[in-house]
Amino acid sequence: MVEAVKDKIIVEVLRRSMTGGGIIAPTSAVIDPQGYGKVISIGEDVIKIKVDDILFFHLNGGMDVVINNKILKVLKYDEVYGKVTDKNLISQLDSMELISKEGTVQLTSQGGIIQGAQ
Repeated sequence: MVEAVKDKIIVEVLRRSMTGGGIIAPTSAVIDPQGYGKVISIGEDVIKIKVDDILFFHLNGGMDVVINNKILKVLKYDEVYGKVTDKNLISQLDSMELISKEGTVQLTSQGGIIQGAQ
């Protein structure tokens, strides 16, 4: 699909779909101060991060890209705050896909929040 270069990391943006107590919540109801992403590609200068790791980062970090209706984020290595290792939290994260009958979608600058455009 895409391949990262140098110190870049490409992640598939994830959103939290459940509360800590396991209640399924709409995307707008669960607000995290950070973004999450599953690593799909790393550049040759990246260390200690591998494909399929779950990372957390600032919502405004990196650059958002949409490929095949998936929201991807290209991050610099130093924009990553850390890896998520808590299996409970990981189980609460889902991929974000763009679905639009009109074929037009807008991403806000707030870390990939989606608004359908009519």
